[in-house]
Amino acid sequence: MKNNLIKKIITAVAAATLGAALLTGCGSTGATSAEAASADNLGNQVYRTLDEIKESGTVNIGVFSDKNPFGYVDENGTYQGYDVYFAERIGQDLGVKINYVSTEAASRVEYLETGKVDIVLANFTVTEERAQKVDFALPYMNVALGVVSPEDNVIEDLSQIGADDQVIVISGTTAETYLEKNYPDIKLQKFDTYATAKTSFENGTGVAWANDNTEVIAYSLENEGYVVGIPSLGSQDTIAPAVSKGNSSLLNWLNDEIKALGNENFFHADYEATLLDTYGADYEDTLVVEGGVVAQAEAAASETEEATAGDLDIVPGNGETIKIAASPVPHAEILEKAADILKDYGYELDIVEFEDYVQPNLVVESGEFDANYFQHVPYLDSFNDEQGTHLVNAGGIHYEPFGIYPGTKSSLDEVADGDSIAIPNDTTNEARALLLLQDNGLLKLKDGAGLTATVNDVVENPHDLEFVELEAAQVARVTKEVEYVVLNGNYALEAGFSVAKDSIAYEASDSVAAQTYVNIVAVYDGNESTDKIKALVSVLRSDEIRQFIEDTYDGAVVFYD
Repeated sequence: MKNNLIKKIITAVAAATLGAALLTGCGSTGATSAEAASADNLGNQVYRTLDEIKESGTVNIGVFSDKNPFGYVDENGTYQGYDVYFAERIGQDLGVKINYVSTEAASRVEYLETGKVDIVLANFTVTEERAQKVDFALPYMNVALGVVSPEDNVIEDLSQIGADDQVIVISGTTAETYLEKNYPDIKLQKFDTYATAKTSFENGTGVAWANDNTEVIAYSLENEGYVVGIPSLGSQDTIAPAVSKGNSSLLNWLNDEIKALGNENFFHADYEATLLDTYGADYEDTLVVEGGVVAQAEAAASETEEATAGDLDIVPGNGETIKIAASPVPHAEILEKAADILKDYGYELDIVEFEDYVQPNLVVESGEFDANYFQHVPYLDSFNDEQGTHLVNAGGIHYEPFGIYPGTKSSLDEVADGDSIAIPNDTTNEARALLLLQDNGLLKLKDGAGLTATVNDVVENPHDLEFVELEAAQVARVTKEVEYVVLNGNYALEAGFSVAKDSIAYEASDSVAAQTYVNIVAVYDGNESTDKIKALVSVLRSDEIRQFIEDTYDGAVVFYD
């Protein structure tokens, strides 16, 4: 035991101390909310928070000005349309005036990224690519792509389009992206505005015009001589409001607003006021989404056999992205599995790995990330206390158990008076080792010793066991010199032990240590009740993730019940 073979380890206590030291050295972020107004860590955050909007008395909303019946300016110079009807209610419920900002399809993302608008309500289809740049709220309309063409040459299938033919699209729309990706041989004639695309189409520039089916249907109904030969192209999508990436306060307010409006069938009223004359009553229930709930998505999620996470109570995400910080192993690996399941419920999981225990909390505090998964509650509490952060536990997922492993003896039935047991000597790990030995009847600690217990707190030792206290990394090296060793999961794996096969006993999921040191999903205070965080935790707590953990980690990682 004279060998001084020391490995640099990071335990929970050391991690907390290191985190505090690093933060003290680098200076505090000074953030007192997830959205320290108008400046991210790089100094280029431009969005306004919900409170800032209310304080200013004005909300800037990007809408179309030339796309009747969704967003347009009437003969009196007043904005009208389905999106505008919704915008007016947003202004009313926020208690602010509305500054309408005319936008084109290609400018919607840019206007949010530069802070020119707070919200975009411009027939904005939710897509995975866009969700990497902006945050979409819950949907309020269904949509697919459609193709309109002259009645004397109706395009009913894209195979009819010749090599020299052109299809008109508007830059920055879903139609442009879809055709470029799936039909790269089709020539596209692109226009920046709806008005110029319409004029060009009517002048015969293209054999067809591809756009949202709501728009091409409206066009054919309002203009004689044109037919929608392809009413639905590609998958069913949704239209939703969008805010700047990371603007969680405004996003959460919009989601709550959409849910509340669903209770009064607001979007049916919107349809009847703005779209009924164009589409008629037959399309109303097909196009309208109330309360952010897409019936088709719910049915698919519950019926598909691919969604093996079970009947999870999850509000569909409709393309929403959840950005999460994680340690590489096992956290990021578990999240990769969860990402596959979340896709079935309409969520994209953006996993970013961190090697330290400080930045994952800072990026959640700043609002840059939605959540993190790397720590247990004692570390989180210590971090909050020392740094003034506002993070909370959204749900426990797994723990990495301590186990009793064979030394020169392989069963606790063989315990004899005077046997030696090697245990870690640092505060956290020694306490866990002693609690595990107590749970298995080998000793008794004084009342209240708990998670700060040391060998000095042992009040009953019926076998007069000798406790050999060593650096945690050294415990596994003395298996030939002591009867038993007590190891954390990672050191057991390094020593070649299988937790499931080789441990004599290990921490139960209902043990004090497991409940205390369970690894959690942490979020900014208040965000634990948002739909996407509840979806994330529900999936991570699912039977499929439980099975993945059991199959992958051989007991070194245990699902938390």
